[in-house]
Amino acid sequence: MKNLIFGMFLFGFIATGNSQILLEETKIEYQPVSLALDRKSHQLSIELPEKLSGEFQQNPLAFMKTRFNVQKFLKDNEETDYDAFEVFFKSKKGYLKASFNKTGDLISSNQKFKNIPLPQDVRLEVFRLHRNAMIEGTKYTAFSKGWDITKEIYRIKIKDGDKTRRVRINRNNDQLSLAGF
Repeated sequence: MKNLIFGMFLFGFIATGNSQILLEETKIEYQPVSLALDRKSHQLSIELPEKLSGEFQQNPLAFMKTRFNVQKFLKDNEETDYDAFEVFFKSKKGYLKASFNKTGDLISSNQKFKNIPLPQDVRLEVFRLHRNAMIEGTKYTAFSKGWDITKEIYRIKIKDGDKTRRVRINRNNDQLSLAGF
């Protein structure tokens, strides 16, 4: 009995040892269909998952610079004939639309977001003008030439008692215009 068990164990060990075939490593590159440039409109649209939304809305241009490899994108779409292309980054709170030339340089961008936290200097300016106001909603719009933001506009809906007002703040040159309902 002891020899039979030992023989079965030895047979099983030899059989599994011979069945192991060594394969060479295979590399597979996968390019999702979503990163292919639309041939007619020369646009690429990227939907961002909710977990990246907070990082995206804090600084959309920096997010695009670190997360979107333009040179790899150009290489992957080199058979497409275009002079310029646009990339859209979308989240539930807003979007960034960036225009690139055919060499991958950023020409311009615009971004719009709603109900985002205001920067401290903008928040202080609103509360300086309207001490007892409550912020009900915000809209942020920005434009850039290249990587430099040229125009930033905050539209803020505030409620001061029974009055509702809209405040528009141009952050770049500290101009303030007020409009009431």
